[in-house]
Amino acid sequence: QMPGFWRAWLYQLDPFTRAWADEIYADRRTDLATLLTFRELVEHVPDVLEELGGLLDGRADAEEICEGARRLRGYARVRFQQGVLIDEVARELMLLRSTLCEFLWQEARGPVDVDARSLRDALRRVEIFFDELVTEVILVYASSLRPVVPTRGSVWPPPGRRRQP
Repeated sequence: QMPGFWRAWLYQLDPFTRAWADEIYADRRTDLATLLTFRELVEHVPDVLEELGGLLDGRADAEEICEGARRLRGYARVRFQQGVLIDEVARELMLLRSTLCEFLWQEARGPVDVDARSLRDALRRVEIFFDELVTEVILVYASSLRPVVPTRGSVWPPPGRRRQP
């Protein structure tokens, strides 16, 4: 059985956040390090991990995990307003997932004996959660970039068409 994720993470909040931020700063495929302050970069991490921690501790099913990711849609809106490109947000989430999975592996090797099935279930839930977060980012960016389409009024019944001879 995995120990309470959220409780375990709280004890390592700073080292975890710094490890993830170091990954962001080292990754040359994004401009996040120059675009955002450190505070702007990390301010969503506690919300993401609190939501995920509750889902892991509660052994949430896939639907509950998807709903948890939807509750974090504001994160994608903030990144859009900050001018972060969609591929950079996706990379940010991939690096966060990678750092989090490393954290889970370290917890499994820690003083508490964690069985392989519990670790596998936790990692599966993490994958689903981050896949859904990326989906939410795509939806927010797509809806924010969609051009305004003028609407037509409908006339009922529709006017008859004349047949051309």
